[in-house]
Amino acid sequence: MAPPIVTRFLISLNEHKWLGTIIFVVITGGSFLFTLAPEPEPPQDQILAFGRLSFTRPGSTFTVAGEQLTTEGRATRIQDLMSEQVIETIANRLDYNLRQTERVVADLILGLPEEDLNQARRGNTVPLITFRYDGGRTPEESRRVLQVFMEEVVNESYRINTIRLQNRIGDLERRLDNVRGDLREAEQNYYTYISNEGALLLSVQDGSLFGGITSSEQQKRQLDVLLSGIDGEIRTLQEQLQLTPEEAYVSSALSADPIIANLRALILQNDLELERLQRDLRDDHPTMVELRQQKALNERLLEERGREVIGTDRVFQPLTRNVRDASNLDQTRAQLAARLINLQGQRNAVAEQLNAVEAVENTLRQEYEQFPERQTQQTSLIQQVQAQRVLYETIFAALIDARSAEVEADSSFTIVQPAFLVREPSPPVAPGTNPIIIVGIGMVIGFASAMGVIFLFATLDERLHTPRELRDFFGERDVPLLAELPMVQNPEPFRKSMPIIFEPDSPFARFYERLRSNIRRLGGENAKVILISSVIADEGRTVTAYNLAIASANAGKRTLLVELDLRDKNPGSRKYFQLQPDPALSSNPVSYYDFQGVSNGDLSSLIQRVPEIPNFSVVPSPGFQQQAPAILESSEIKSFLRYARAQYDFVVIDTPSLSSCNDALLLEPFVDGIVLVTHPGKSLRNLLGTTIDDFIEEELPLVGGVINNVNFEGSLLETEDDESSIFMGDDGDDTSSIFQSSVNSQEDDFSDQSFN
Repeated sequence: MAPPIVTRFLISLNEHKWLGTIIFVVITGGSFLFTLAPEPEPPQDQILAFGRLSFTRPGSTFTVAGEQLTTEGRATRIQDLMSEQVIETIANRLDYNLRQTERVVADLILGLPEEDLNQARRGNTVPLITFRYDGGRTPEESRRVLQVFMEEVVNESYRINTIRLQNRIGDLERRLDNVRGDLREAEQNYYTYISNEGALLLSVQDGSLFGGITSSEQQKRQLDVLLSGIDGEIRTLQEQLQLTPEEAYVSSALSADPIIANLRALILQNDLELERLQRDLRDDHPTMVELRQQKALNERLLEERGREVIGTDRVFQPLTRNVRDASNLDQTRAQLAARLINLQGQRNAVAEQLNAVEAVENTLRQEYEQFPERQTQQTSLIQQVQAQRVLYETIFAALIDARSAEVEADSSFTIVQPAFLVREPSPPVAPGTNPIIIVGIGMVIGFASAMGVIFLFATLDERLHTPRELRDFFGERDVPLLAELPMVQNPEPFRKSMPIIFEPDSPFARFYERLRSNIRRLGGENAKVILISSVIADEGRTVTAYNLAIASANAGKRTLLVELDLRDKNPGSRKYFQLQPDPALSSNPVSYYDFQGVSNGDLSSLIQRVPEIPNFSVVPSPGFQQQAPAILESSEIKSFLRYARAQYDFVVIDTPSLSSCNDALLLEPFVDGIVLVTHPGKSLRNLLGTTIDDFIEEELPLVGGVINNVNFEGSLLETEDDESSIFMGDDGDDTSSIFQSSVNSQEDDFSDQSFN
């Protein structure tokens, strides 16, 4: 058995043999025509113009810029010197146009041995750059062109070196100006910082700041002692007077006012009169009433005067007692109150002085704590000034060096040998190759190219060509292989073109009987309604559906085949059995399947028996329908399929291919299983794999697959022994069932006959 790739190659060779023949003939003919070409004439001797350039030997250089210029010049390539200005100068000197000059320059530069130049540069030697040119109309013109080219290379190198040095000087001058400004800015920042912080830094360095902090602490201790003494004396006076300093201040002010003293005397006199007359007179006596009114008037005047004294300067606190009680200080107590007030003033002054000393101390301490940071900042500013000064001096020295190198600028190239002419003998002509060998090589290349193209077609072909490929494909996806079916051939002349089993004893019947039994085994005992479909057209689904139904009928089962391929204009019932649907029914496709309303229950016009085959009935297709999905989704179809399930032992439904429409999937809810029919050489790998994956993902009742149109040997078709069988794994898993044959089938030979 040949490997699959060999089989695919042989199939591709059979399909594309004419293309391979054309490729072989074209290449072989081309090699034959190549042998007919005349041999070239021997070339004549050439007169070439030669010239040599070399890098300028470095002389005595006294500047760094001069040495760098020499080094850069030795790294210069000739290609880098060919600017538009140089080409235009060469064109003017030679009286050429620009396009012609560009071609000349390109020819000269392409001949340079760049690898040798690079090795010479790395070896610190002075290499020779040899030019050759023979593009002139005459040898003298070639020599003149080469001489002008070398002179302009030298001139351009000098110009570029001069420009490089001038650019370096200009860059250094601009950089020097920037660095000079940065240096001035750094110095100004340092001077500003010293002006602002120099005194503080100096005071820390000479110890005066630390002495100020110590002096402030000593003053604080003295003021704290003085404040403690004043507080003690204030507490003693408060205990004696039973007054706070604020109350003593108010009482002193009220006691010192003469009006308040006069009013107090009047009120005291009124009290004495009332006390004296109270023994003799009643309370409502006019004299008593008048005295009380005078007393009340004097008390009111006393309160008003007290508020005037207290509220005029808004210094005193509001009275917590009446004016009469607050203004009762005698001379001794007034002296004590004045002392208390003075002590409170002294305490406030000492407290303010203490706060001022503390503020000064805190300021001194903060300045002392900030000294390291300010000293670091001072150091940083000094370093910046020094760095800018060093950078300025470095750039200034480089600028002086570059200006001094102007006298050392020179071209990096020099003409070692001016252009001269040399006669170069032509190389000997190699003898021609034998024409027989050329044609033989052409035949080998043509044969290899033809086989390569055919092999490419074989690898790019998506078709599954052999039953073995289909078996492996089903096995990779764990899809049971129900059967491998041969192409049915009838011996009768008038039925020879019909691949239908008409005779029960046909040698092809047992293949479909095995298919039926496998469907029953793998689909279950209740698998009565089976849908037959294929991925693409012409894979033999209609033939498989009819022969499966015939095999079921020959087994004694009441079998019904329903043609629901409403896209087919020539259904199998017409081709194979000349069955025609009732015109009265087919005029209305939806009501065509209304079995309850057909001729008052007479279903013979809808379900037609095939007289040649017992137990076999067919529901012919009404023909091509534009609204096929609407018919398949109608309630009449659903009711009819339920009726067929109840009345028949086995129902086979023929549907269109899945790639053309989804009609088969519309009927999936009403069937017990789906069988996919494949055809070697027609089934497409990607499309078949996608369909099976969709069935598995959507959990559709896929019973298995069928390989149609397998070419078995004649002995296998004639024998009735159990030479081929379908078996299941030991574990009973129906996904492991495959079709095994004890004889090798010829997988590379199968018919080109097309099926619906």
